[in-house]
Amino acid sequence: MRAAEQVFVGIPGLELDSESAGLLSAHQPGGVILFKRNIKDEEQLNDLVTDLRRVLPDAVLAIDEEGGRVDRLKDVVGPAPAASFLARHAPSYALQAGHWVAQALRLFDMDVDFAPVVDLDRGGVDNALDGRYFGATPAAVVPRAQAFLRGLHSGGAGGCLKHFPGLGGAGQDTHLQMSAVFLPVEELRTDLAPFEALCRMAGAVMVGHALYPAYDSSMRPATLSPAIIGGLLRGRLGFEGLVFSDDMEMKALDEWGDLPERCEICFAAGCDVLLVCHTLAALPEIVARLEHPSLQERLAEANLRLDNYRQRLLTLRSAQDYVNFMRENSRGDRLGRIRQALAQIQEKA
Repeated sequence: MRAAEQVFVGIPGLELDSESAGLLSAHQPGGVILFKRNIKDEEQLNDLVTDLRRVLPDAVLAIDEEGGRVDRLKDVVGPAPAASFLARHAPSYALQAGHWVAQALRLFDMDVDFAPVVDLDRGGVDNALDGRYFGATPAAVVPRAQAFLRGLHSGGAGGCLKHFPGLGGAGQDTHLQMSAVFLPVEELRTDLAPFEALCRMAGAVMVGHALYPAYDSSMRPATLSPAIIGGLLRGRLGFEGLVFSDDMEMKALDEWGDLPERCEICFAAGCDVLLVCHTLAALPEIVARLEHPSLQERLAEANLRLDNYRQRLLTLRSAQDYVNFMRENSRGDRLGRIRQALAQIQEKA
């Protein structure tokens, strides 16, 4: 069992500097998340991924590529359509968007898109989700999120539903502060519907940091709550796949100890993979925390779930649409077709 497998990290800049490479090589985290700060153009991104693969040959490479306001690859492949755009059109548009986003990821040897967002739009404008919703009801969200996932899978990439158990009712941005969702259980059930409908298809769910007093009277953030992860996601929804935390460095978690401490609490609560998106230097202490004897059973369980998800990713790479696209097009042609296809989705509407 390896604790470092259960940590996905961010790196500082456009190149893999020697200090970061040393930490990655020594500890071998299970994955790396790429952000806008890591991406300049095609050549630079290719070089960065090549360097990462040299140091971490088995790592999962992930990115937030939702389209719209969360579009990390915009400067390389052109803008991808926002969820708010796809919400106004038939699910076939979301299918195409997911497919070409996946082709873009695979062009740069990335494995996972932390998308789609399946939170319900409850009208909030200060929670960092504006423009990222597929709709306000499960009837609107589920078919479009399902289509986006199918598109990702046909293009050879994995997806991840977020932000469990539904962040649409949050009034504040958890990147900046804690937010509580003060809705009764009856209303919160509606927010669960997209997760319940799609979690098995996705194979991965990301848990958010908001408080849900109706679900956990101890007022723990969802990522630190056994009641929400174990009782609700694992128990009530019966989800057996991989559970990611949201970024463990968000300000919403500031009162829950330093970064290694909150990571330990989060892992013990049931998150299988911890996202540590900025402070790579904390990796050794986080790994040491996860290796505590009291977490050995939890670690074995999380290792198995990550292994199963990796197998899912390997299977997706054999998707016929992706394989055919690879065989029939040179790398330059692939990039050109991806750019054209993403632009046409929005032009056709």
